Amino acid sequence: MTRTVEERFGEFFERVSRADLILLCMPLLFLGGYGAGTLAFDARSVAVAIASIACAPLMFDGLFVNPPSDG
Repeated sequence: MTRTVEERFGEFFERVSRADLILLCMPLLFLGGYGAGTLAFDARSVAVAIASIACAPLMFDGLFVNPPSDG
């Protein structure tokens, strides 16, 4: 039997946890923040600070608001 695209995405999101999505998004967000900071200020230290600040809400959410659980 052939599965539809909706069924495949549904199965994917059932297997992936919130912590997995946070771990996937952190480097992408850092890279985007670093790129934007480099373009805006042309200084690497400022770009790293901007990228770190951009990742802080995800890290806070993953560690304190919705920490991963064993079960």
